[in-house]
Amino acid sequence: MTLGRPRTHDDAPVWQAIDAVGMREAVESLPHGMETLLAREVFGGAELSGGQWQRLACSRAIYRRPELLILDEPTSQMDARGEHQIFEKIRSGASDRITIVVTHQLENTKIADRILVMEHGRITEQGRYDELAHSGGLFADLLALAKDR
Repeated sequence: MTLGRPRTHDDAPVWQAIDAVGMREAVESLPHGMETLLAREVFGGAELSGGQWQRLACSRAIYRRPELLILDEPTSQMDARGEHQIFEKIRSGASDRITIVVTHQLENTKIADRILVMEHGRITEQGRYDELAHSGGLFADLLALAKDR
């Protein structure tokens, strides 16, 4: 769980990070709980679903508290509730660090201080959600397409 970061004898911060992403039940159900090796191919190991792996990665980021956090499609394999929970946690922990989130789910960008829209590897627009949603540019076009499903 702590991925290379030394743990103390107090697991409370680790459990707080696990709880923050809704993984307590899943971790407790593993054969050796938090100590379970997450590799099915290895004796005694276990495997997680795609959404659980994403939650665990977010949990590790919450635990480690890096000054720069880059998340690339961190919720692409989660249901709507899980996605909402993760983005709320990202927002609440982003005030004292730089957080970059890459997403194709444009509704998730509502929480951003600044949105950068890229096309063919170049930034074509930037601003806040409300500005971009009504600008008539690429962001607005993509948002309309997403809502038209």
